[in-house]
Amino acid sequence: MVLAAAACIGVALACGPNFPWQLLDSREGTVKAPVELNFAFEISRLVDTPKDSLRAVESDGAVDDQALAAEREEIQSGAWRGLMPAAPNDWLLTRLERARRAESGDAAKAAADGLPVAVADYLAGATEFNAGRLDAAMAYFQAIDRLPADQRKVRAVTAAYMRGRVNQRLGQFASARADFQAARRYAEAGAPDPMGLAVASLGEAARLDLIEAGLIKSPWPVDVATDDAAAPRLIANAVRLYAEQANRGSKVGLLSLGEVARLLMDPDVDLRRILAEPIVRRLLVAYIASKQPDYTWDDTTDLDSIVAGTIEAVLSQPAPAPGPDLDRLAALAYQGGRYDLAEKLSEKATQPLGLWVRAKLALRRGDRADAVKDWTTALTALGQDGRTLDDDAKTRLRGEVAVMRLSQGEYRDSLQLLFPVAETYWGDVIYIAERVLTVDELKAFVDGLPAPSAPQAQSDRPDPVANLRALLARRLVRVGRTSEALAYFPPRAPGATAEERNPDRADVEDARNYLAALEATRAGWFEWPWQRVSRAEALFKLARLTRVRGMALMGTEGPPDETVMDGAFASGIGQASPSGEDTSPSPLLGPDEASRFAASAPKPDIRFHYRPIAADRALAAADLLPQRSQAYAATLCWAARYAIASRDEAKAQAIYQRYISTGAYQPWAKTFGGTCPPPDFEAAKTFWQRRVTGWIEKTAGSAWRHIGLVLAVVVGAMLLAVVVRRSRAAAHRHS
Repeated sequence: MVLAAAACIGVALACGPNFPWQLLDSREGTVKAPVELNFAFEISRLVDTPKDSLRAVESDGAVDDQALAAEREEIQSGAWRGLMPAAPNDWLLTRLERARRAESGDAAKAAADGLPVAVADYLAGATEFNAGRLDAAMAYFQAIDRLPADQRKVRAVTAAYMRGRVNQRLGQFASARADFQAARRYAEAGAPDPMGLAVASLGEAARLDLIEAGLIKSPWPVDVATDDAAAPRLIANAVRLYAEQANRGSKVGLLSLGEVARLLMDPDVDLRRILAEPIVRRLLVAYIASKQPDYTWDDTTDLDSIVAGTIEAVLSQPAPAPGPDLDRLAALAYQGGRYDLAEKLSEKATQPLGLWVRAKLALRRGDRADAVKDWTTALTALGQDGRTLDDDAKTRLRGEVAVMRLSQGEYRDSLQLLFPVAETYWGDVIYIAERVLTVDELKAFVDGLPAPSAPQAQSDRPDPVANLRALLARRLVRVGRTSEALAYFPPRAPGATAEERNPDRADVEDARNYLAALEATRAGWFEWPWQRVSRAEALFKLARLTRVRGMALMGTEGPPDETVMDGAFASGIGQASPSGEDTSPSPLLGPDEASRFAASAPKPDIRFHYRPIAADRALAAADLLPQRSQAYAATLCWAARYAIASRDEAKAQAIYQRYISTGAYQPWAKTFGGTCPPPDFEAAKTFWQRRVTGWIEKTAGSAWRHIGLVLAVVVGAMLLAVVVRRSRAAAHRHS
């Protein structure tokens, strides 16, 4: 059981998204940070993993509810057959429930008449125990131990465990320890233990050791003689018991070890004397190096001084032999700022953790070549050292090696290192793939990956291969290589309806539609006016497609578009600059990384960069339309709307001024740039034809109304022509 009632420590979370931590947010901070170990993994190394089958059984429900559920399961499974006369299950359940409602042991035993004797005695003892009548409870639990083996077995573990708990409360600690050991022996011999009490007994026995050592107070009103001389040994034994409990799957055991470490770090504890026990030192190293103090003290505690004092106490002890424990001391020395001691402790390191610490020390000295060498050697050694680092630490080590490779200009190698752990470091994969590698370098990398898994409708399972292919596809679209991009967009998920598909994710059918729209805008060598209108219609369709599906077709995975988050935020995954969150250029940038970053930027380099592209395409459509047509005005309206969506108010205003200067009055123009009607391209195709026809009709009508004048003009013109002709003939004769 846990040492004391756990206090619920609230964690304040800011409103907003929970962005993942990224290696490249601060490169120096990443590679110079202390190695953070995993507390549960480190505890698994404190004692050997037991070979037997005893395992913890823990739940959030009340103990009585668990016990009743276990008893019902015994009835349903027939576990009591042969221990009592045959009876229907309903009858047994009724007897069981009556016994549990009894207020005395005698009443409980009478109500349980007909159940197995051991079960009846246990129910009677539990009733007395819950009422605080410990002597009576002990008598019932001892009676179970005197039953024949076949009758005792069904409650042997439970009775022994409860005898231990009674002796705890009576202050008979030696007897309690013996009872808890008996519970484990019975379980190891095959006695039923549905509630996992054998494993729980380890924690109960450990608590007795801590009480006698004076580290915690007894929760029971008994006099306990503490033994200061034996305190180190008692605490070490408690740590062993809790570690075994944790290794058998108990979260309670793990929490209890954290509580022991916290208690030992109290400034009033004579820690140096207790640290003579190696297992206690290993516990404290695991606790501090896994950053557990950050989560178990409140804000009013001077945590830094407590941790620093504990680190000094641990490091003052004689160093262990070379190996995993020495490497952990080196990591602790590094964490405590004792770099000189960390250098000494890691000097002859051959295993991953020691090499890792040595690499960080080399970088602090400015020896980047040695640092990269040790980092690389540490990563290589992971496959040879067995189980000295937890999976999270292995992933972090791989990530730090990738950062150092990036700093040396080995960009593809860096991505190669990160991709196996892409689900952890996707933001860093994004940065290298989208902003550091060239398009062709990324294409070569993607072509070397295994085929992505088949798409599934409504599947949220991340697939790094498919996601990287989609990233490449959108990047190809951005640089005008749309036909090549088709090979990298995913196929449409079978059976997926339009409503089920994510509008911010494009498949190959969407890409084909975009390519067709793009090709429809190409001009021939000659165009009739109505053909120009058709091309304007195609450009407007492309503009609409760009605005509505731009995120899916050409959006950047990271900043500025953040397709990875469906554009919900301007940044958070990936990097908006090569130096990440650092305000000054990182000294760990690759030689030409900054220029590569600049060259790979979307154009324009703003959030939702495709929106101004949509506005420009709508403007290009307007250029091809008759200026006095409704289609011209409506297309300009949409262009202004897209400019406003891009937060380019100046551009939107210029578009409006263009409409005022060149367009015809439209009754809907009072909402220009806000609510826009569909352009009437069909009317625009016949715009000039209707203008010419109207002019002819207007001219012809005017001529008929003034026929006399027209005839006079015609006759006059004919006479003038005759006079001119005769004058020219006379002049010719005289010449």
